[in-house]
Amino acid sequence: MPSRQASKKYLFLFLLMGLTMATMHLTAEERDLNSNPFGMWIKDTAAPLQQGMWRSAEVASSAADFLFSWGKNNSRSRELEKKVAELEGEIWRLHAIQQENERLKALLSYNQALAEPGLVAAVIGRNPDNWFSTVTINRGSDHGVQRGAVVATPAGLVGRVSTVSGRSAEVLLVSDPRSAVGAAIYETQVPGIVKGALATTGQLRMQYVVKDEPVRKGFLVLTSNLSGIFPPGLPVGRVTGVEEEKSGLFKTVYLKPVVDLNRLTEVVVLRRTD
Repeated sequence: MPSRQASKKYLFLFLLMGLTMATMHLTAEERDLNSNPFGMWIKDTAAPLQQGMWRSAEVASSAADFLFSWGKNNSRSRELEKKVAELEGEIWRLHAIQQENERLKALLSYNQALAEPGLVAAVIGRNPDNWFSTVTINRGSDHGVQRGAVVATPAGLVGRVSTVSGRSAEVLLVSDPRSAVGAAIYETQVPGIVKGALATTGQLRMQYVVKDEPVRKGFLVLTSNLSGIFPPGLPVGRVTGVEEEKSGLFKTVYLKPVVDLNRLTEVVVLRRTD
């Protein structure tokens, strides 16, 4: 047997249906409700129920519309986000290509301006134990590279070739402590020897600079005629500081390389002139 609660539900539904049918019947016959108290009572009683049902239907419809539009908009948003990500990736790719073209153009212009054009090479490796010690280039003895050849970029000096194989070569950077470059301060022509300061930082130091000579921050240091390997006039670094010695005739000048040795990509191997 149905429970008491279920019986009440059925009774309520039955009354609601009866009220609704009665209202529809009175409306269909267009009776004058003002002269029919029973009809007025039915209409007044059914009005709140009809209003609630109408509002419930509106809420359900609005919720369905919202869910449909949200799903549609959410899908559209994902498509737009994907498209934006693709366009951003394409922009960065084109930007990288533009930078590479500009870099290669400057490198080729520099090489063509040399009295004896060199050999353009790409950096294909670095020393993992000492980042500022050596780099490997993709040109070797098969391409005419010789041991001791000077390596540079349009910005300035990179180093010199230390070892050569058939299709590659190792370049000893100016930032390596084993490197020694005869140089001079451009503004005063004061000579000295440039070596790597600390192999882990990429800094340079210029030794044997006469103590009484003026040296200021920002001065440019170039290779000099005193060097037996490097041609004169190649930019090496700019002065970042001076260490005065309490005794002695010389002082140490610290430099920042003019070439960003941390981001070497292409270089020019200058032809040796004995």
